[in-house]
Amino acid sequence: MVSLRLNTSPRVPSFSGPMALATALLVVSIFSEPYWQNFYIVEGKALNTTIKLGAWGACSKYKNNTGIVGPSEFCTSVLSGYDYYFVPNGTEGGIDQFPTVKGDSAILGLDASNSDRVLIISSSATSVYWIHVVAAILALLCMLSLIFPPRYFGSETSRLFALQKSGIVTILLALSAFVITIVAFAAEIAVAIPARNRLNSVSDQITARLGNVQWFTLPCFLLMLPALLSVLLRSTPAHEYADL
Repeated sequence: MVSLRLNTSPRVPSFSGPMALATALLVVSIFSEPYWQNFYIVEGKALNTTIKLGAWGACSKYKNNTGIVGPSEFCTSVLSGYDYYFVPNGTEGGIDQFPTVKGDSAILGLDASNSDRVLIISSSATSVYWIHVVAAILALLCMLSLIFPPRYFGSETSRLFALQKSGIVTILLALSAFVITIVAFAAEIAVAIPARNRLNSVSDQITARLGNVQWFTLPCFLLMLPALLSVLLRSTPAHEYADL
């Protein structure tokens, strides 16, 4: 049998517990607007309308729909990388608001002329949220590598069997997820803050604030760090590998 070992096994609660929680947070926060309206990049509020810009599109809705006949919420289709433009003076009375009609072009401000709209977030910026998806996939693969026994990867004489039994595959996936999650958090902050500032500056009738996608990414790599350290820095007696 091929023999490969780490200082300690990753199949311990001090590793699997924090990694499982980090993975869950990463995976659930993938489903940003318009999939699930609990996760978004930036939220803007006008007199009686709000808009949430998500990783895969945007949704606008009435803050108070009393007396309004018909739908009160309007979302774009699912988009990978999109431009969002704010169009001032959205009503005849000159009161700035967010669109309350259905349609990608209307919600994203694409149907207005270039002189009548302000770019808030670009497609190159919204596309960086694919880094978040990559981090979630790596973290999920890390957790799956803890679940599948080595025999799923070949005979006891194969190198894949030895890699899986030793936990090296799991640790490499965890390290990769850790690094990519840090990059994802930095990218999301770099996208969200300028978008919020631009939206705040377009009109005194609009207030914008940061969304929560990046705040779900932050604890993920903070959880991964002690999990990795619990494996990489802890010394282990040789007999601990007998049941792997």
